[in-house]
Amino acid sequence: MPEPMRCYVCRRSSAEVSVFTDVETPKEKEILQQKSQVTRSKADFLLSADVWRKGVPMQLQGFDFQFVTSNAEQFKSIRMLGEIIDAKKGTFDWLEKLALVLRKGDGEVPGFGPLSPFEKADRDLVGSMVNQFEAKWRRRIGSEGPDSSGYKSGLEGLKLFDGLELMIAAGILYYDVQAQLLEMARKQQINSKPKRGVSVQIMNGYPPIPLCSVCADLMNGLASHAVQAAAPPLGASSAR
Repeated sequence: MPEPMRCYVCRRSSAEVSVFTDVETPKEKEILQQKSQVTRSKADFLLSADVWRKGVPMQLQGFDFQFVTSNAEQFKSIRMLGEIIDAKKGTFDWLEKLALVLRKGDGEVPGFGPLSPFEKADRDLVGSMVNQFEAKWRRRIGSEGPDSSGYKSGLEGLKLFDGLELMIAAGILYYDVQAQLLEMARKQQINSKPKRGVSVQIMNGYPPIPLCSVCADLMNGLASHAVQAAAPPLGASSAR
């Protein structure tokens, strides 16, 4: 195996330079913190879901889910109903907006901005997550836009317990999609950072030599500083 090209100054290879300069940016750290928060929120959601299932009175399980959640005052015997409604607004309703953006092929995802800057493979992956969910449950997330699936829309026509199960499954999808979008944003940040490596360069007229990008930047900076230091002050005139 041939020896990798090394920097004439620091003797590092491209791989060694990449490791040396691979420092997380503040934005990357922020995204990783957000991903950790999504993981914690998903765990809390799953704990709450178990409580919700146990809190639905047997005699009300056959009621229409949308009717019950739209008339919370009439169903105070369901202690966790307000929490269920809030969770639906934060997860299922958000997924409906996402599904619309995916079907249109453009638009903004709430909290993430437009999908278009992300790579097509990443956008397709998010679309596949939604499609697989819909195929499994035979339910379409959202109702806007053309539909050839033949699935019923959202929570339409579901009994209370069945609607709750669908909403919980959608909540899990919500957190998985959030994590995927954050990973896409992190990858975008990584790809936007300048590439570091070793290449043959000409510095100040000297013969070509292999230099890493770190040493080349340093030498260019020193040369620029030297030129500025040697230049006469602006407005100065030569003595006669």
